[in-house]
Amino acid sequence: MSSETHVSVKSVVWAGAILVFLACVHLVSTSVLSAAHIPAWFQGELWLFPPSPGDLTDLAANVGAFWMVWGSFGVPLGLIGALVVGFGRRGQVPPAYLGIGVAGWALIGALLFEPSPFVLGLVPAGMLLAAAYKRRP
Repeated sequence: MSSETHVSVKSVVWAGAILVFLACVHLVSTSVLSAAHIPAWFQGELWLFPPSPGDLTDLAANVGAFWMVWGSFGVPLGLIGALVVGFGRRGQVPPAYLGIGVAGWALIGALLFEPSPFVLGLVPAGMLLAAAYKRRP
């Protein structure tokens, strides 16, 4: 393994770790903000249909809190980050489309909703794209 390859793999592990960190921060912070609604989730209130008097664009507060916490991108983002860490630890670099996808998601989220931490997603996306570029034959 050349030193250039080792750097790419190390950056992949770091990119995955950043994704896991962002997911954890999101889940913890939104759980704290939604703490008052969480007991209702376990009392079956999310099973009511329709979820609010209006349509799906007019969600009840406890339903909106669910989609902000557990139903959000946080869990899948953490799983993708863990997968990326696993790739890096095995000396592999994920395909470039993963970095492109994360960059697109972060960029659109940042453009639509600022101030927000969406822009931080560009850091691991750039790291993944750089690693993929270095690995090209």
